[in-house]
Order: sequence, then C-alpha cells, then structure tokens
Amino acid sequence: MPRWFGLALVVLTAVGLPPASDAAPLGENPVKAAKAAARAAPEPLAHVADPKLPKAKRLVIVAGGDVNFGRECGQAILTNPGYDPFQFIEPLWRDADLTFVNLESQISDQKGETQSPTNRLIFTGPPGGADVLARAGIDVVSTANNHAWDYGRSALFETIDNLTRAGVAKVGTGKTFDDAYAPAVLKAGGYSVAVFAVTHIWNQGTFAEHDGRNYVAWARMNVLWNALKKARTEHDVVLFSYHGGAEYIDAPPDPTRRFIASVMETGFVDALIGHHPHVPQGVGWFRKRPVYYSLGNFVFAGHDWAPRTRVGYLARLEIAEDRSIVARACPYTIEGHVPKPVGPNDPRSRELKSYLRGISTSTGGTRISEPDERGCWELNPK
Repeated sequence: MPRWFGLALVVLTAVGLPPASDAAPLGENPVKAAKAAARAAPEPLAHVADPKLPKAKRLVIVAGGDVNFGRECGQAILTNPGYDPFQFIEPLWRDADLTFVNLESQISDQKGETQSPTNRLIFTGPPGGADVLARAGIDVVSTANNHAWDYGRSALFETIDNLTRAGVAKVGTGKTFDDAYAPAVLKAGGYSVAVFAVTHIWNQGTFAEHDGRNYVAWARMNVLWNALKKARTEHDVVLFSYHGGAEYIDAPPDPTRRFIASVMETGFVDALIGHHPHVPQGVGWFRKRPVYYSLGNFVFAGHDWAPRTRVGYLARLEIAEDRSIVARACPYTIEGHVPKPVGPNDPRSRELKSYLRGISTSTGGTRISEPDERGCWELNPK
C-alpha cells in the first residue's frame, strides 16, 4: 500500500470560487467586525431549549464527508433495496446521539439511470437512497453542494421529498430561498442542535446568475450572520457544514480559509465540517473550536491515480453542557465505494495519523493522540 504522505497530487481547478468580497460578513471591514463580536462575547452561553429534557453527560456527534448514491452505488441500490454501504462503519457511530453526512448526489427517479450517459460528472441516486440513509441511522444531511442541480430543479425538489419521506433531515437547500438558508434543528441527547450548510462551489456556471441561487445556500455571511447569531441564543450547539475548496489537494485555498475564518471568528459556531476536495485536509482551531477542513470521500469511489481519495476520517465531537469539546478523527479506507474502519492495531493507523498531522500544519497544527479502542485519535490545538 503506498504511503499517504509525499508530494502533492495534481491540482484540479475549482469551479465557482468567489472573490474575497463574497465571503465577507457585514460592514466595511466584516472580518474585523466578526472578531470584535467574538471578543465582546468570548463564550456565549448555550441556550437550554427545554429544561425539562434530561441532558446526556456529553452530546456525541459523528460527521462524515461525501456520500454519492449515483453511479455504481446507485445501481447496487436499484438491484438490492436493502444494500448498505455503511455496514462496516456502524461501530464508529453506534453510540452517537446525532449523525451527519454530505449527500453529494440528488435522490431522484431517472428510470434506472444513476449517471448521465454523456457526462460521468453528472449523477443521481435512486429514491431508495433516502431509505439507505435512514436505515444507517443518519439524522441529517447537507444537500448544499455542486451536484445539487445535476438533474435540475425538479430532481432537487424530489430529493427533498424523498428525504422527508424517509425521515432524514436536510439542510442547505429548499423549495424557497428562506428554507435553503434555514438551519436544520434537531433534538438529541436532551440538547437542541442547529445545523447550517452552504456550498462554495457550483458546476452550472456563475452561481449568482443561475436559478439555483433561489434554492441552494451559498457561502454568504451577509445572509447567514443574523441566523447564526439567533441560533447561538436559541440552541445548545451550532454546527456549520461547508462544501468548497479545490479538489485533490491537501491544503485549503485562500477563499476557503477566509470564509471559514469569517464564520468561526463570530463565536457563534461550535464546530465546522468541511468536504468537497475528495481527499482529507487538516484540522485547525479557532479558540478551541475545531475546523475539519475536509473529511475526504466517505461513500464515494476514489481514483487509482489519487490514492488519498481512498482514505478519509469521520469527525467525532463530544460536547459537554458547558460547550467544551473533545474532538476526534476516526480513519477509514475505501474499497470501491465502501468505507471500512482502520482499527487501532492496523499498521495503516500510524501512517494515516502521520499524514493527518502533516497536512494539519497548513491549518495551524493539531496534536494527535494514540488511537482509542475504535481506532479514533483525540485531537487538540497545538
């Protein structure tokens, strides 16, 4: 098996990254304003949504990266409606109070088609994909990404309907503009959790000129600011999902760094989960709040020429009532499109740990513990 560190792979051009001004929060100097707000309220008190609900000692959230039910995975679901690509991952999240993934494909009925016959980069999962998510125990998915419009608006609306039918919450898209930007609110372990999701990448030309701007949440702090502030006062935990960056490189580009800084410097968000590059990127920190810049592929086939597309890690967050966080990363490899955990005694664990430590130097550095019984590493600011 090749070593996971070394020279960077080929850089592919990211589509749709906006100028710095589009990533700004508010005012003439919005990043400065965000920092000032954070200093004014360095640790906003969490709101107890329902004091009658008993709280778990810690809220456990497990988040995964890109899940694609199109292509070969979609055909497997059509052949066997009980197909479960998450089956080997279950030990890593069986005790989670809340689970999240980025749903990288629409879920729509295209009469057996799960990929465009003329373009492999256009795909959809079948309606049964929603049931696969529900059976795996996934509570909420981000649908804000560059494949949200692959088969158009009708397929996006069908995706939303299929998720609703299966009882899986979605965030980042909607049948109206306001719904697209609204957080998903979930109750878990006695906590109230608000989840936001945006995309910073688009496949159908300029996002601001495309009809998708009315139904998909873009990385715009001027739209998100008030909602984030409100969520901080009304919910115990606020999570943010970000889909963006450049594919196949292990360090986030400047537009991604600037936007994520504008989100985290507000002090409103407890943790940020990133995806889209299809390879893992490092973990960074904002006042002890973790940012997973890219979790890598999850249920998504990798490439022979890019071996790091066949590894990834789950983000595991253990959040106490005082909002203190124990952050972990749980590594896995991908066979075909099926993820399989890397256990604590697997020789690949040490190699992948060294890789994560190395790529985290570009995001400020992270200390990584020895693996626990699940194979997960505890992460701390360096």
